[in-house]
Amino acid sequence: MLRIFLTVSVLFWNQLAAQDALDEVIELCDQEDCLKAAVIIQDKNYDEAELEYRQWVQTDVDAVDIKSALPIGLDKLFSYARCGNVAGTVIPLAASWGVVGYLKNGKIQQRFSVFVLIVPEVINPPEPTDPAVTLQTGPPVWFYVRVFDKKVDEQQTEELVIQLLKDLEQDDQPFNSTFFDITYLNTEGLMEIGFMKTGE
Repeated sequence: MLRIFLTVSVLFWNQLAAQDALDEVIELCDQEDCLKAAVIIQDKNYDEAELEYRQWVQTDVDAVDIKSALPIGLDKLFSYARCGNVAGTVIPLAASWGVVGYLKNGKIQQRFSVFVLIVPEVINPPEPTDPAVTLQTGPPVWFYVRVFDKKVDEQQTEELVIQLLKDLEQDDQPFNSTFFDITYLNTEGLMEIGFMKTGE
């Protein structure tokens, strides 16, 4: 009985912490330029979020882990935004940045796509001068996401990705298990980990 009580208590506090983190993301995106979810469905210990049409700039990086990939990729992307484009102009970027990681047999591969969102007011962003940097656009899409609001190290980040993967598999959710998305909303550890929902 005590074990059941403790389990329920832990689940309750985890859900409460997740709700606080989600509220923090919503509040931040109301104040800053970042990608807002059109719809958020809170369910279980993760949420379903519909991301609106978006545009971003990205580059692919081969690295041993996310921590190593991010500075390499972000340096190229910020160079693009600081006149490293065919128009030779400054491109305003959104507050959030992130990484797409790839999985094979449930293991994170040493290949990543680092991205930064471009603010929606930029209708036709100029092409990059660096051939390793590309412009991307995406239609509205659904993701299963889990939000965190404290800094974690590289190993913990990978564990959180794998745990969400396992939870979605256990719940028999329809999702693409070949890649995941991590979006960072500030430098204090506020981030979302997500897998794209399929079958919509």
